[in-house]
Amino acid sequence: MAPNEQPVRFYKIIALTFLFLTIILLGIIMFMSSKRATIIIESKATPVDISDSVLIGKGNVSGSLKGSVMSKIVTSTEEFFPTGTREESAKAEGVVTLHNDSKISQPLVATTRLLTSNNVLFRLKERAVVPAGGTIDAAVYADVEGAEGNIEEAVFTIPGLAAARQKEVYGTSAAAMTGGVRQVGILSAEDIEKAKEQLKRLLQKQGEEELLSDNMELTPVFSIVEDTYEINAKTGDEISAFSITGKATILGVFYNAEDLQTMANKFLARRAVDDVEIVEPSKNPPTVVVEDYDLEKGTATIQVFHSGVTLLNPESKQLDKSMFFGKSKDEVRRYLLKLDHVRSVDIKFSPGWIRAVPYVADHVEVIVKEVQ
Repeated sequence: MAPNEQPVRFYKIIALTFLFLTIILLGIIMFMSSKRATIIIESKATPVDISDSVLIGKGNVSGSLKGSVMSKIVTSTEEFFPTGTREESAKAEGVVTLHNDSKISQPLVATTRLLTSNNVLFRLKERAVVPAGGTIDAAVYADVEGAEGNIEEAVFTIPGLAAARQKEVYGTSAAAMTGGVRQVGILSAEDIEKAKEQLKRLLQKQGEEELLSDNMELTPVFSIVEDTYEINAKTGDEISAFSITGKATILGVFYNAEDLQTMANKFLARRAVDDVEIVEPSKNPPTVVVEDYDLEKGTATIQVFHSGVTLLNPESKQLDKSMFFGKSKDEVRRYLLKLDHVRSVDIKFSPGWIRAVPYVADHVEVIVKEVQ
């Protein structure tokens, strides 16, 4: 063998070895780059609510909101009607038109009898003179009490006149007689309480309108802090109506709605256990009621109620891709199902024959889906 052939063979071996190693390295790279994992997490929101106290006033005390606190005294008298009733017999009343078809006027004394065709008797309330060839209206009342006096339109004869004269002088009615039975109101304790509640609402509305006129730019919450009532009747009285005079002190607490919303949202955010969850406030504004007040200091404490939902935080360190490197499907599933708000987990590997999550972050996709 020629001396120069040995180095040529050596270099060929080196070249072939390098090519072989390169092919192996490319295969490893292609194998590693083809491994991918998709982790789909279905999470469900959990309702959360808070109740906290907030001081409203003119100062800048920590945890308080600037606002105004004022009161207004209002009074009103209203009439109401009892709901309980009993029936009471009375004499029906109405109007009769007296006719005189003769050429001689006819005087009739009070209590003159007028009789219907079915023998229901009425009497004139006052003396009347029926003009010759004319008519006159006269008030009448039933001779006896009761429902039988409640008659419809009728024609009346006047029994006290001679038979021939009765054909010339008679009566007619164009409307029904009423009042034979009347309803008498009986005042009950329930009537009084309902009337007081209704008057209380009217007083509050009146006070609110007066207080609002001085604080148009702020959001209010109102409360009746004192109210008294005087009634002109008592339980058991038989009356058709009764009146109540009410006097009330209306408290108005005024605050900036945006500032309160921000504070309430912070209260809610504290309910998050750790960074694995986030709190999403309700779109509805907080509910507010007056808890305490001090008119001399111009302050009030309001109770704030607000709601929202806690959600799985997709940016949580617990969901960082590195937490899943090298884990099998079962290991990933067991880990995630221990977290709050996780309802189900679906893991997909590509290619299908790999058994663990790759160690390359770009090859791992974590998807969080919210379900109802």
